[in-house]
Amino acid sequence: MSTLLQLVASGLALGSVYALVALGFVVIYRASQVFNFAQGEFLAFGAFSMVALHGAGVPWGLALAASVVATGLMGAAVERVVLRRLVGRPVFVTIILTIFIGALLRAGIHIAWGAETRGMPTPWDPTLTVGLLGSRLLVNSLATVAACGVALLLFYLLIRHTKLGVAMRATASDQEVALTQGIPVGRVFASTWFLAAAFAALAGICLAMFPRQVSPNLGFIALRAFPAVIVGGLDSAWGAVLAGLMLGVLEMLCEGYVNEHLGQFGQGFHAVFPYVVMVLFLVVRPYGLFG
Repeated sequence: MSTLLQLVASGLALGSVYALVALGFVVIYRASQVFNFAQGEFLAFGAFSMVALHGAGVPWGLALAASVVATGLMGAAVERVVLRRLVGRPVFVTIILTIFIGALLRAGIHIAWGAETRGMPTPWDPTLTVGLLGSRLLVNSLATVAACGVALLLFYLLIRHTKLGVAMRATASDQEVALTQGIPVGRVFASTWFLAAAFAALAGICLAMFPRQVSPNLGFIALRAFPAVIVGGLDSAWGAVLAGLMLGVLEMLCEGYVNEHLGQFGQGFHAVFPYVVMVLFLVVRPYGLFG
């Protein structure tokens, strides 16, 4: 029972990261029909920014907020300077461009911070655990789940109770009608990129907390979160969140209970298990849970 609880808690923490990354994918796709394959680099940039700011003496909370906002502003700048000029172009053009932007950001991260791994600072002992039902759960895992919950609550309030949220929903429904109603669609696009990049930064910071570390390859976790977009539904924000949480738990349960029974084939099988689930959904329910 204790092992199961530990795996579920770790799975919820990992799933929270997947949920934030997948939500970023969906928010951009709903607004502009663009797949942002630079999402992983925003994730890594946010984590490295956090380490750099805290290392420079900025208090932990302020460094966290500044890293999230700075990454969000970078996402908005990418949309404004590069992608807005490609409105009306074929979808594959923007997809290739986001891959190119991701490569440039990855190179910039290597140049700015090098290739060595670094520890993510936390205001508590990174090995600190709390007891629950006979299990010892990492505080880092619980903090990740809590941070994801707060971010999703703020996103819900933004979407449902602000003018920007109404504009985002209208733009996602029909861009041309939104324009005729006087909605600044360009500003909505920039806002969605800001949110997606900010979510990625928060996910990167949470992911890099003990026992993981910050490395330039941290951004590849976005590819492991992509199945949550398909399973939840390309146009469903809450579907992506639920699918991210579900896949995170299933991945950890697979690592704890399945890998050992597969012999050599089981080494790292949990890392590809979300893709197995994605393929099954594409066969049985191609539009996802809520698509």
